[in-house]
Amino acid sequence: MTTADPSRADPLAAVPMVGAVIAGIALIAFLAGTARSDYDFAPPVSDRAPVLHEVPKALSYAELRTAPRGGNSSGFDAELASMRGPSPTDPVPEAGPASLAVTDRTRLRSFDGAPPRIPHPVRQDSAAECLTCHDVGLRFRGRLATPMSHRELASCTQCHVVDAAPMPGLAQLEPDPRDVPNAFVGLASPVAGPRTWSIAPPQVPHRTAMRERCDSCHGVNGRAAMRTPHPDRQSCEQCHAASAQVDLRPGVAR
Repeated sequence: MTTADPSRADPLAAVPMVGAVIAGIALIAFLAGTARSDYDFAPPVSDRAPVLHEVPKALSYAELRTAPRGGNSSGFDAELASMRGPSPTDPVPEAGPASLAVTDRTRLRSFDGAPPRIPHPVRQDSAAECLTCHDVGLRFRGRLATPMSHRELASCTQCHVVDAAPMPGLAQLEPDPRDVPNAFVGLASPVAGPRTWSIAPPQVPHRTAMRERCDSCHGVNGRAAMRTPHPDRQSCEQCHAASAQVDLRPGVAR
C-alpha cells in the first residue's frame, strides 16, 4: 500500500483561493471608486456647433406595410410622381398647329416609322433606366420625355441608337471608306388623317405597328399640338379606325 507524498502537493489546488482573493480585491476597489462624490471633472469644450439629429418616428406594424423605406424613404417616389404631368381628366389647353409638332417629332427620326434616336447620354445595358422616364412619360425642367409607343421590350438600344456617338476621339478619326452616299428618301410624316364627313373622327394616318400606345403622342405627356382633347378615353380604335393601306395589309382595302 502506497501513501501520497505530502511534499508533492497538487499545484492547481491553490488556484481557487488565488482567484477568490483577486475577485475580492477588485470588488473592494470598485465599491470604493463608485462611492466617491468629490470628482472634479469638467466636460471638454468644443468650438464646433452642435448638429441636431431628428429621431425617426417609431411606426406601427400597420404603417410599416405602406411606409417607404430604404432608398425611397427620402420621398423620391413622391417627387417622381409629381413629374408625371397632368391628369387625363384635366382640361387640355389650346395649342399651335400640329405641323410644327410633327416637324419637331421628325427631328430625331430618319424617316416616318423609324425609331427615334436618343438625344442624351445613356448606359446601354439597362432597360430599367429608360423606363424610369419613358414608361408613362415625364416633364422635367421644361423637357418632355414622351412615353414609349409600344409594349415594354427588354433591349431598348437594339433599335434606338444615341444621336452622338459616345466613343472618345471619334471626330479625329479618318472617314470610313465604306460610308457611301445613297439615294434613299424616307416617307414623310403625315399631319392628319382623312374623315368620312366633317364631324367624323379622323382615321389613323400612320401605321399602328409598334404604335399600340396612342397616348405616347396624343396623351397627357405628348406634344401640346398633338394631344387629344379627350385623353381620358382609353379605347382609341373604337372610333379612330386604322388604314389598311397605310398598315400595308394588301387586299383588305378592296
